[in-house]
Amino acid sequence: MKHTCWMLIGSMTVLVLSLMGFHDRAEALSVTSLDFTSGAVNWDGRHGRILDRLFAQDGSIAIGSYQSMSDIVDPITRGHKTFSLFTSGLNGAPAPSASIDGSSITVDLSSLYLGWTNGSQVRAWNIGGLATGLFNPQTTEFCLTWDHLFNGGIGRGKHDMMGDRSATFFLQGTAVVAQTPVPLSASIVFYAIGLALMGGLVWRKSRRAFAGAVS
Repeated sequence: MKHTCWMLIGSMTVLVLSLMGFHDRAEALSVTSLDFTSGAVNWDGRHGRILDRLFAQDGSIAIGSYQSMSDIVDPITRGHKTFSLFTSGLNGAPAPSASIDGSSITVDLSSLYLGWTNGSQVRAWNIGGLATGLFNPQTTEFCLTWDHLFNGGIGRGKHDMMGDRSATFFLQGTAVVAQTPVPLSASIVFYAIGLALMGGLVWRKSRRAFAGAVS
């Protein structure tokens, strides 16, 4: 009986320590927005300087939802045109999403656009892609890069973005994250239930043995 009790105590101790160690792994980082403080574009085509100026500003990209013009960064007016960044499902792309794996971060920015308005006129070019980079779990700082190919079918003629050429985008800042609980695995839950039942059984047997000894 004494040996069984010690086995039960040891098993319960292992379970408690396991759950304590599992706590850190039981919560995942969920990104709600990317607050960037600097960025750059390696692109010498049309609107290249405008893109550089837009990304050089402080801005915020929402994760999980689209943003209209002027929501990401402050628009820039040049002549009669107002330039801005926005996200949209115009090309069927989903809203931005992000995933973190240790010190790596991946962000789907395929719905990111550069656009300008001039009165009732609106023009837009997709500049997004699958961004990858580094992430600091302690400070939530990130740096991202992605490539985008401007093809000849977008913005032909006067507003052509220089045909089939690739641009590289850079972005860095701080991610706004939330802790998302992750359900414990079924094996841990069943193990805990089993130990609880075994503990109850041993307790009942010990009570009976004690009662018999007293009587």
